[in-house]
Amino acid sequence: MKKNREEMIPQVVEDRLQAAYEQIRKGEIKQVKGRKGEIRQMKRGNRTYKNWIGAAAVLVLVILIPSAVYAAVTYFQKIEHREGSNITYEFQLNYDLVPGEYKVTPGYLPQGFADDSHGQYRSADDKWITIMPIYTMAELEKINNEITVNGVEKVEHTELSGMPADIITFQEAKKYQSHTYIFLFNESEGYVLNIIAGYKVEKNELLKFADSLTVERTGEGHFETEEEKALREQKESEAALYALEGQKNWDALMALGIPEGKIAGIGEEIYNYDKTCSYTITNYEFLNSIEGFAKEDFFEFERFDGWLNGDGSLRPYARMHYDKNGELLEETRAEQEILRVDVRVHCYDDTDSDFPMDFTLQYVTTNAEGILTWAEDFYEAVPEENYFLQMNDSAVYFDKAVNTQKDNRNHFFYREMKSGEDLEYTLLFVVDKDRKDNFLIYPTGSNSALWQAETMTAGEIRDELEGYISLR
Repeated sequence: MKKNREEMIPQVVEDRLQAAYEQIRKGEIKQVKGRKGEIRQMKRGNRTYKNWIGAAAVLVLVILIPSAVYAAVTYFQKIEHREGSNITYEFQLNYDLVPGEYKVTPGYLPQGFADDSHGQYRSADDKWITIMPIYTMAELEKINNEITVNGVEKVEHTELSGMPADIITFQEAKKYQSHTYIFLFNESEGYVLNIIAGYKVEKNELLKFADSLTVERTGEGHFETEEEKALREQKESEAALYALEGQKNWDALMALGIPEGKIAGIGEEIYNYDKTCSYTITNYEFLNSIEGFAKEDFFEFERFDGWLNGDGSLRPYARMHYDKNGELLEETRAEQEILRVDVRVHCYDDTDSDFPMDFTLQYVTTNAEGILTWAEDFYEAVPEENYFLQMNDSAVYFDKAVNTQKDNRNHFFYREMKSGEDLEYTLLFVVDKDRKDNFLIYPTGSNSALWQAETMTAGEIRDELEGYISLR
């Protein structure tokens, strides 16, 4: 501020500024209080500093200082706390100023990127940059004046688009293909920008994008009134209770397990969700190779690039095992093989003549009571290896596909059928060898009641299930 005062403030204003500070020191002007009457403070370690020590002077300067000098008054002060791999930004807000509403426009887009609306910019090769909703002063207050980022490896302090900026890199970013975060802090205009970019975006292109932003104040916001805050907190409390009830239903469902009557065997018929068709597994086999299966019948054969040995067998991949809470348990290399499943589908009603032919693997476990139930732990490939073969536990091959056009791949596993018609076909799945005995199989799209724990009881969910097929 001293340098700015010397360059910007005329002598007569400087004299008045000093006089205002002298009044503060003598106690003739009281400190500006917060919204609820308390003197707002900021803490750093074990020391406490009174916030906005010059705020009282603003009472004088509002009248005496020309508008060009108002820019020296900040909307907030930012304090950065770093503890291990976590970083927290704490904001001390100036409640004498009115929060704004803003519009952000980038002046530069990397080649091939297009505006996908709502602050999202994407390219055809799956690169993306997102400008998150702006943290105005009003929004910062709603989140208790703090932004915390976990798992941080490095923070680069720089300046972008004329604002102090932090570029955040996460731990083992290459291995986990982590996003890049950029925060831009504008204390003089009253907002924080957060840019998130996918791992594939080149850093120099991301920085050019972040350095080209124009931010326009489009209107005035406001801090929550006590009534608005109470209403928001009530809605949040109701949502939390709703989620808690859903968790109770889910836990009860896991304890009850999968009803035996909902598990069919080889050669037994199960129906789709509206009973317009039925599916029967007629045979299955585990194979060591995809040799002999036509490339054009694979959903995306290029996914196998780099994963096939010369004999058509699959190479192992790096796999992470997580518990139900998302905590990493172990990382191993998993051997793979192919599961061939032969299916017969029968159409009962062709009112909607387009039928799904895909199946999904449902991994299961035995709980403490010896009941077969849904597995809550899960596995993922290490992102660095770019492994995409298991495709959300769905099939990778369909030998009766008709929707094979490049612009219609999302319909690859669908077929039209007439009432009374039968169709026999073969699906292939990629499975881990050490998990081959731990799944059931079901028509993709069925058993959707499983995800309705917040609106249905465990008993209701079990009753609504279309069912599974066991290959054992």
